Amino acid sequence: MRASSAEETEEAPTAKEAKHEEQIRVRARDGEEVTLSRDAARLMGTLKDLMDLATSEDGIYPMPTIMASTLQMVCKLNDPDYTWPSSDEHSVVQLIQLIEDALYLDAPVVALKHIQRAIASRLNGKRAPELCALIGAGGDFGSAEKHAPPNAEPAFVPEDVEAPQQPASSTLPPEPLQQPSFSADAMEAALGLVDVATLAELKGVTRSWRALAQRVLCSRLCRRDGQPVPTRLDQITDLDVEQLIEAGRPGDAAVAGRMLPGLARLHGYGYVVDVAAVRAADLQNGAWDTRRPSFLHGTAKDALKRMHCISGEGEPPLELTIAAVACAGSGIVCGFPVQQLREGGVTVLNLSGLQVAAAMLVAYFFPAMSVVLKNCNLLKNSLDVKSATMLAKIGAEKGIMLSGMTRDQSLAYFSGQNLRPADAILIASDLKFMAVVTTLFLSNNSIGDEGAKAIAEALKVNAVLTSVDLQANSIRDDGAKAIAEALKVNAVVTELWLGGNNIPDEGAKAIAEALKVNAVLTSLDLAGALFSGRIGDDGAKAIAEALKVNAVLTKLNLQYNSNMGDAGKKAVQDAVRGRSGYVLEL
Repeated sequence: MRASSAEETEEAPTAKEAKHEEQIRVRARDGEEVTLSRDAARLMGTLKDLMDLATSEDGIYPMPTIMASTLQMVCKLNDPDYTWPSSDEHSVVQLIQLIEDALYLDAPVVALKHIQRAIASRLNGKRAPELCALIGAGGDFGSAEKHAPPNAEPAFVPEDVEAPQQPASSTLPPEPLQQPSFSADAMEAALGLVDVATLAELKGVTRSWRALAQRVLCSRLCRRDGQPVPTRLDQITDLDVEQLIEAGRPGDAAVAGRMLPGLARLHGYGYVVDVAAVRAADLQNGAWDTRRPSFLHGTAKDALKRMHCISGEGEPPLELTIAAVACAGSGIVCGFPVQQLREGGVTVLNLSGLQVAAAMLVAYFFPAMSVVLKNCNLLKNSLDVKSATMLAKIGAEKGIMLSGMTRDQSLAYFSGQNLRPADAILIASDLKFMAVVTTLFLSNNSIGDEGAKAIAEALKVNAVLTSVDLQANSIRDDGAKAIAEALKVNAVVTELWLGGNNIPDEGAKAIAEALKVNAVLTSLDLAGALFSGRIGDDGAKAIAEALKVNAVLTKLNLQYNSNMGDAGKKAVQDAVRGRSGYVLEL
């Protein structure tokens, strides 16, 4: 008996293994039969229930609502190590259908995550027009709604909250394109890994996508554990400002302070902000202190600590502290009347002498302003590139000029003012709005490659600027390459001064490529700093090749490039030999 029992014990695992390896057949919607391992099938709750509770038909389990290809795909996606092929050609709509089917099959979370990542990789970072094309959706907004894009509203606004009234329009909205109908669960799951910035852009696609994006955003930003998603502004008690900041929407924190009467807590970076405590804190300077204080070491920070406004381990990040003050602070902070700024009642600001924290505070208030600032000059402050880029983005969205220029001036003069990369970023932001400026003097500063990149982006869209002076600005290869890309599309700049920057050969080669296609530039200065220029023979020869096909350039300065030898100079001279009136300086 003992021998017999031992044999049975040995055979039991073998039988169990055989059962796990057993294959089952499933008949899909299209009539095709799919063979799956029993283990793979049981990972999907719907199939598991079917196998447990129903009998098969001739050994085949019917699944008439799912395509065979979907069954096979979901089985692959159940593998945590599955890698989505880079050559995959599923459209976004097809991926949403796959989400729908995976939910019906009650597939494991890992399968849904694979599909969500695929959708996010296609959508993240896109603007509304691109999203329309990817989704295959035609806009159904009327002209008044197009005038005030839905994606300009705060990210936390719940679905069906009435948008600000727009002027009445007699234009009827266009008929929307017909799209497949998916369940609300599938649509919301499809956007599970789409970032906040892209969800905000989705509001500008169609009315239905706007409603969907509102639901997903409100759930992600405002939902408390165990609580339903708020459906009214006065129901919102919590706001995740970390996601807003990371999405480039820090100003929504200030808007929330004005729009959300029940707001009690801000969350982010592992900390919680007590909104009521921030409102009660005295953040002002003492009357005796007339200096613009440092946000990091001044009265405001001390008051926030004393009132226990922010709870969490260690020092909270600066971004969160500024968001707290922008949302609920009062009094004069860093020299600014924060409550007036939040309520949109300030039209003129003294913005000299800002440190990074103070500049960030101003940037957080821009979206809350209901009127456009009449006077705003952020130049010559200790801003870093990140802060300036954030300010430029918000300034562009709100139509705020940041460098003290006006839209109707024709000359922009900034030479020799010790300007840095951040200053050039702000100037470039303003140039995109200016319709009559023809000349930009920005020489003898220190804008560097980052500043040059910003100016290059402005040159791609400014259609009136004809003369650009960027001499002596510590611009090297990267900056020169960015300007070269702008020259390929710019159709108005006729004079460009880049002398005194010591641009190396790679930058010169990039500009040479631009000269092959640019049809308007007549004068170009690439002189080096006095006897220390870095364009050598390779750069000179590349320019010479470009001059063979460019018949527009009539003046070229390559002086003081000490790395350039006789071979490089001869190549340039030969390229323009015989051209009447050509001015070549070597």
